[in-house]
Amino acid sequence: MKPSIDFLKNLEMKDARGILRYAASCMTEADCKVISEEEIIALQEKYGLVGDYLPQVLQARRDLEKKPDWMMWVAVASHAFSIFKPTEATKTPMPVSDGSLATDMAPLFPLLARAEWAAESYRKHGFSEEEVKTYLRSYAGCIATVDRRNGQPGINKSYFHWLALYACAVIFRIGGLNFNFREFADYCVILRHNETGKREILLRNKVFNAAGMPIESELQNLPEGAYSTAFAETADAFYGHPVRNYRCTKELVAYPKTEWSIYMTQGDPVLGVHIPRGADISEPAARAALTAAQNLVKERFPENPIKGLTCNSWLLDPAFDTMLKDGSKIRQFANIFERFPNKSAGGAVYSFVFDKKMPPEEWPENTSLERALKQYYLSGHCVYFTNGFYPLDEER
Repeated sequence: MKPSIDFLKNLEMKDARGILRYAASCMTEADCKVISEEEIIALQEKYGLVGDYLPQVLQARRDLEKKPDWMMWVAVASHAFSIFKPTEATKTPMPVSDGSLATDMAPLFPLLARAEWAAESYRKHGFSEEEVKTYLRSYAGCIATVDRRNGQPGINKSYFHWLALYACAVIFRIGGLNFNFREFADYCVILRHNETGKREILLRNKVFNAAGMPIESELQNLPEGAYSTAFAETADAFYGHPVRNYRCTKELVAYPKTEWSIYMTQGDPVLGVHIPRGADISEPAARAALTAAQNLVKERFPENPIKGLTCNSWLLDPAFDTMLKDGSKIRQFANIFERFPNKSAGGAVYSFVFDKKMPPEEWPENTSLERALKQYYLSGHCVYFTNGFYPLDEER
């Protein structure tokens, strides 16, 4: 059973035939498996991982039998999780849903197929049975969010990537925050002064506007004042574009090797920090959680040493320094990180504050945050995802 060419044209990748090559070169007939209804029911009885959505999940699985193209995609994606890291496995291109329950729910099935393996991995790393169930029930939460927003349950591309962290058991919660093992970004290098310990964040491989914010790199559409960034190393010095006041500078600065060393660079192991709704992000609580996460990694994951912690969140946008009052928890949380800009479309509020997209004029004003965001957006501004770096406690 192979996908059709028309089906491949809908895949979100530049070379749609790549999935065919992958299936042909890396899979045998035995690998072409899609989790069965019986297996889903057994997982639900053991972990309750799809919550109240079991009837819809089972119906979607039955309907998927009538869609051989999608069955192949689920088989390929399921196999990818067995041989790749989460960040690599989720690169299996996701087809565009045709709006049916089966295709909206299809991304869930590769994740479910990995659930028992994930549960065992969590147990081996010292997590309790209740913690295991809590992590796997994240599936139900994401399905419910999609249902609330779209009027039909499913797993979208964003949640497919998020739940892959649970399917591969590389995420855990402590102190109200979520932490996952990941690699440091490829667009940033951090230098450290050999004597003072001062750090400099240098940005590379991106295009910035005159204000120092990342933009798309389509050369024909570059606005006036835009510039590209790069990082270079010679025998005597490092060269890069440092961050000042949360923005990238246009000037290329030299850092002599007699004074500076590379502290963090692409691919270095770090912990990603994520903020669930309702988490206590006051400075004392956040710092305690970051310390506890570091200790947990040392004790339970000695095979995964980390060099620091990173956070990419809309809550780190320096705009909150003017929107919210002194002492706000959002400002407290953001200020514990060394921040630098990241490219985003400004739509984070629709994922984390307002459940449905609507004009800012129609946004509710039930909380001080909602009121501040509404006023900010009505004035023509947006809140953007911002990166933050947090060094290990012993490096502070």
